[in-house]
Amino acid sequence: MIVCKFGGSSLAEASLFQKACEIMCADPRRKIMVVSAPGKRSSVPGDIKLTDRLIDLSETKEKKGSVDTDIVNAVDEQIRSICTGLSLPDELPDQLIDDILTLALKVDPDKPWTRADLIASGEIVSAKIATACLRNMGTPARIVDPREAGLLVRSSNSGTIILPESYRHLGRLNWTKEILCVPGFFGVNEHGHTVLFSRGGSDITGSVLAKATGAKLYENWTDRDSVFAVNPEIIEQTVPILEISYREMRELAYMGFSILHPEALEPVIEQRIPVHIRNTNNPAAPGTKIIPERTHIDRAITGIAASDQFVALSLRRVLINQEIGILYHILRFFVDESINVHHVPTGIDSLSIIVRDEDLTLEKEQRIRERLKHELGISDVIVTRGLAIIMLVGEGIRDNVDILAKATGALAEERISIETVILDYFEISLIFMVRDYDKTRAASALYRTFFKKKPLDRS
Repeated sequence: MIVCKFGGSSLAEASLFQKACEIMCADPRRKIMVVSAPGKRSSVPGDIKLTDRLIDLSETKEKKGSVDTDIVNAVDEQIRSICTGLSLPDELPDQLIDDILTLALKVDPDKPWTRADLIASGEIVSAKIATACLRNMGTPARIVDPREAGLLVRSSNSGTIILPESYRHLGRLNWTKEILCVPGFFGVNEHGHTVLFSRGGSDITGSVLAKATGAKLYENWTDRDSVFAVNPEIIEQTVPILEISYREMRELAYMGFSILHPEALEPVIEQRIPVHIRNTNNPAAPGTKIIPERTHIDRAITGIAASDQFVALSLRRVLINQEIGILYHILRFFVDESINVHHVPTGIDSLSIIVRDEDLTLEKEQRIRERLKHELGISDVIVTRGLAIIMLVGEGIRDNVDILAKATGALAEERISIETVILDYFEISLIFMVRDYDKTRAASALYRTFFKKKPLDRS
């Protein structure tokens, strides 16, 4: 059995819904269709995603206490254009809009789940349209609300946690007689309230369902032919990645590869379920296969990720590395401020805490400085903002002793100053910290070095 997830870009217009449903029908093993809310339409200048419209609708209701009719009309037009293009009965868009308006009127700033109910309705719209489209094509289908099916979740500071009993509940789904259309992006907590995943969270829903139902494959359908060696938002027209390991994909997704949610692989790893990234507009393309282990490695580097807006908080004190428990006490200050720490490079007399710039506000920085001084006696503190992380990822790094030399040489040729270098102990990733303004140049230089030359010669 195959679980398929279709992103918003694959469901933005009627023609794309038609393609997605045809893909489901093309292989009888495809039994579960996880859908995102409709994305931006290429045919409509200045269009925005349905989810963004619903967020705007909820915010105006919370601030003004009334529903913005202009936003409702825009939502109506977006949904109705899809239904009309698929020749679906007028009753369907009428009902979908009525449901959204009802949820919008219920939004209450003192009840955050009412906002979640409204935003989640974008995915429900897609699931209901897909169900109707499949039925029009003569294929049995029904919608399955993940809240009713038992996708239980709990919110935490680190994200949304899938509760273990979810897999038992979802494993009871009967997918043998019809295609199940499941809205992604949300679940339900122990109080029966809707909980949203972070943006792109429909990937997680698909992965959870793949594990729960014992799927043989998880297909993630998007608007690209494959994962590319560098995020196309940074460098266009880089080489495609045809095969990548779980570990490599998780590293790249964590540092900015937006094609797959960074939490989406966790559920399938235990069951070793392969993931296939494919293009809804070009189903014949080979796509990218994400597999447990790679047996053939023709390049040392599989991909290059880059992300900016990091900050380093650097501390100095003689022999700080010999102070037992010092790191624990320092990191506790960041925990108390709800700041996620990404990296902690250390030296004999110094250490640095690498975090996202948006997390370390000036107010939080000041509080941490004061605690460092008064509780630990550390007053030599330097904060450097405007940093970017460039990450080289590849299973072949461990077998090539010259990777670091080649990488630093490439950056030196471009006169790019390296702030910090971090080599993963398991030798699957190599991180360089540079200034934000050097991010694209650094990624380009590394790409030329590791991808414009011949692959590894294993003879």
